[in-house]
Amino acid sequence: MKLLIQIFLFIIFLNFNAISGESGDLPGQEIQEIKETEEIFEEKPEEKEGMNVSDVNELLEPKNTNVTLPKNRLEEIFDQYFLAELNDKKLTIIGECEKNLLDGKCYVVKPSKISDHFNNYYFYTNSQNQVYSIIVFNDKKQGDLNKCKEKIEMWKEYFNSFDLNQKEPMDNSLNFVLTDAPQSNSLEIFASCYSEKYRDISSSFSIKFFKNI
Repeated sequence: MKLLIQIFLFIIFLNFNAISGESGDLPGQEIQEIKETEEIFEEKPEEKEGMNVSDVNELLEPKNTNVTLPKNRLEEIFDQYFLAELNDKKLTIIGECEKNLLDGKCYVVKPSKISDHFNNYYFYTNSQNQVYSIIVFNDKKQGDLNKCKEKIEMWKEYFNSFDLNQKEPMDNSLNFVLTDAPQSNSLEIFASCYSEKYRDISSSFSIKFFKNI
């Protein structure tokens, strides 16, 4: 009888081990975890939305890198700095002309840098021998004012590279007035296609530079 009871208990013990999982697992949990694991690995990774072609092209397009740089002040013309002594190393003094100031002088010069638009170059100095004014002009008569208008436009374009503002009137194609005021010792520039006669100057086209001192 005792032997039969031991055999019976042994059979029950074998059956219990046959249906049990790992230690601490509830019935069915092992299978459930396997299924969940399979579902996780079977799940396809979510595809992230990529850039379209237009986005890429926009990135590749060059950005606007235009930078407005400050313009330089006009401090030199025809080899001569304003409010500096006469540059006799680059200028040939031809003679003297009528002066503007009582204690100043006027020199007829030939710069190393000249323009075909002018055949006369007058440089004016003050009592400190500093050049404060330059007048360049052509004393030959003009037969065609349109050619002079072209010269006016060329000089306007040249002066546009400097820190200068045009003064009114601005709609005259035969002359213009520029200034760099309100800077100290402001510079004023007058260009004209009109015939002019004053002192010893007889001009059909001129540009005058006046440095306030």
